[in-house]
Amino acid sequence: MQEVPGKRRRFRAVALIAVLAVAALVVYAAVTYPRKVVSFLVSFTIGADVEHRAFEMPPLHGQAQVKVVVSSGTALWTATIKHQDETIWNHFASQGDQTTYESGWIELPGGQYNFTFATAGLGSLEADVKVTTKGGFW
Repeated sequence: MQEVPGKRRRFRAVALIAVLAVAALVVYAAVTYPRKVVSFLVSFTIGADVEHRAFEMPPLHGQAQVKVVVSSGTALWTATIKHQDETIWNHFASQGDQTTYESGWIELPGGQYNFTFATAGLGSLEADVKVTTKGGFW
């Protein structure tokens, strides 16, 4: 049985298109994969204290999530995301002992943002604070 040259070319073209489609999907998934843009440990004592961090939304990312893991202490805390002077998102809590707070996904268009974490109280607070962004694929 003899092979048809046109059939072989069509098979190669279809295989090449499939490989390129998979490669494009892998690149898109890698670019939009969730990543931490802010991460720091908090150790506040009696009184009030504030931590500021600037971050930029990575390309093709459009959502952010704030996670605060309190490992010990009791205090009032607030977290805020601002774009220029406009508050985009904020959360206020009175937490004690070991507690985890995780926001929903917050819609943020590309750009520069400021994240502020502040605490006040007669107690102390030790926590791990993270802001994670992700793109549409995830």
